[in-house]
Amino acid sequence: MNTIHRLNHPLRAVLLAAIAGGVTHAVGQSRTLLDLTVSLDGINWLNAVTVDRPGITVQVRASVTYQANGSTQIPTAFSFLTWQPTASNWAAQDELLPFADRGNNLNGGAVTDQPGMPAPYGRIIPFASTGPTSSDPYRGHVQNAGGVNYLRIARTSITNWVGQGATSGTTASNNFNGAGGVANVQKSAGNVNPTVDPPFQRGITDIVIFKFALRLEPTALSRQVEIGAPTEGMSRNTASGAREASWFSGDGDNSGTIKAQVIVDGAMITVLPGPASIAMLGLAFTFVPRRRRMMRKA
Repeated sequence: MNTIHRLNHPLRAVLLAAIAGGVTHAVGQSRTLLDLTVSLDGINWLNAVTVDRPGITVQVRASVTYQANGSTQIPTAFSFLTWQPTASNWAAQDELLPFADRGNNLNGGAVTDQPGMPAPYGRIIPFASTGPTSSDPYRGHVQNAGGVNYLRIARTSITNWVGQGATSGTTASNNFNGAGGVANVQKSAGNVNPTVDPPFQRGITDIVIFKFALRLEPTALSRQVEIGAPTEGMSRNTASGAREASWFSGDGDNSGTIKAQVIVDGAMITVLPGPASIAMLGLAFTFVPRRRRMMRKA
């Protein structure tokens, strides 16, 4: 199901405007929808959930869909996208749960897409044909951007916020050209070795490419954690500067020749104060000094 038709979300109006031509995209241009959804049970996936007590695990799932808009060529399968998941309003006690953070399809760098809780987390087979080594694995970077604390998933060496750093040369990967993000890459059909490689996955709708999980602990005040993916942290077309995903035009296509700019449908996690947080907040107010009422003398 196309996620722009789900329940209300702060990004929904923007996405609807974009698809209707309300933002600066050429009419007739096809797009890649990167759809981020969340779940409290690993079975039901929504655009928003609520965490109301400590110790709750929230799973996050990323899927891609090719949205043809007057295109005369429709792809047959997803090829690749490099991107950087983010979670806003990150607190000191929050936790990114372990995931397959290094390697590729053949040596533990990817996982199968399994329902339920808990589940294996990481890039989904077969979309990890290449990946980081143990010297530079994926990790969660905690940093402040625009006054907001974020968790951002990328290679260990990608320390800059998205869109920052050198714009050319060997250091442009940190973090201008998006090359240091999570690399969801599928081998072309012609290059799959059936004796060692996972099967080639065809299809262009709701293709699950990555899953991760968060444990967001209650704080004194409620907060909203937005799950997103800044376009500045994605694969960059060096000629046009567009942030694109690549799709295979057919089994004879070895490089993903169909390109489509990425739009993101994010998700929201509302974290409510836990009982202990509320009690501590009340205790703090107990000790707020009260101003003494002054009596006027007659």
